Formats: sequence, structure tokens, C-alpha cells
Amino acid sequence: MLKKINIEILEQLVEVLSQLNSQIYIQQLCILNNNSIGQHVRHIIEFYVCLLKSQETQIVNYDNRERNFNIELDINYTLALIKNTQKILSEENFNQNITLVSRFGCDFENCVKSSFDRELNYLIEHTIHHFAIIKIGINEAFPMVNLPENFGIAHSTIRFKESVNT
Repeated sequence: MLKKINIEILEQLVEVLSQLNSQIYIQQLCILNNNSIGQHVRHIIEFYVCLLKSQETQIVNYDNRERNFNIELDINYTLALIKNTQKILSEENFNQNITLVSRFGCDFENCVKSSFDRELNYLIEHTIHHFAIIKIGINEAFPMVNLPENFGIAHSTIRFKESVNT
């Protein structure tokens, strides 16, 4: 189920990116602290790539992920990479046991036992968080872009709003 949710969330990103041209994608926006939509997308996708690569070593370290600047600069490359990520998520069976490595400050490295599903759960929240930031930029600078109804809104917030409105 977590794989399916991640695939659906990535499909929301495809829907948004399909409406953008390269100029919009790479434009630095004041409201995003002079970052571009492409930079936020790169950050999102690199986390997915990092998790998928963890299957080789059973270690995931988002701090040491490969920075792929093609993702933030080339929207067509990015769309193809997202589609490939969705395909891998839908077709592969993953080793569940992994170790999450994080570095806090210069001297402290933390290793905790995790699982592929736990990290997929994290990526849902991480991705939606960055969608919310992307949404701010799009609403401010490119209001002609049609965003999916719940783009950038956490599932818990959606459920809460539904419970209040019933």
C-alpha cells in the first residue's frame, strides 16, 4: 500500500510538471528564497533515488545522496526519471531491512534500524512537505497552473478537514 501511495503522489508531481515549461521550472522565485521549483523537485526525487539504491547495501543515507543537477534543470529528464521511479516501485520486491544513517553536526553520526516501508512512509511526508512549498511558489508566480486538489496537503490534514465538515 505504501508503494501505491508513493506512486500516486509522484503522479501528482507529473501532473504539475506537465503544465510547466523549462523557463518556469528553473526560474528562481523570491517567495521560495530564490530557489526554483526544479530545485525542490530535485530534492524530492533524489530522496527516492537514494532509497532505491539502498537495496544494494541495505544502508540509506539521505545526507550523502547523489546530487543530480539534471533533475533541477531539465524538466523532460525529470519526468522520465519520475516515471522510471514509479515503474521500479510498482514492479520490484524490496529487502525490508535497512539501516538509516544520519549525520547531525560535524561529529555525530547516527545509525538506526529501519525498513523499506518505514522509509516509504517518510518519503510520503517529505514529498508532501515539499509539494506545499512548490504550491506556494506556483500560486504566487504561476497562478495559471492547475494543481491537484490536495497537492501539498498532508493526509492527516485532509482527514481532519473531512471530519470537521461532516
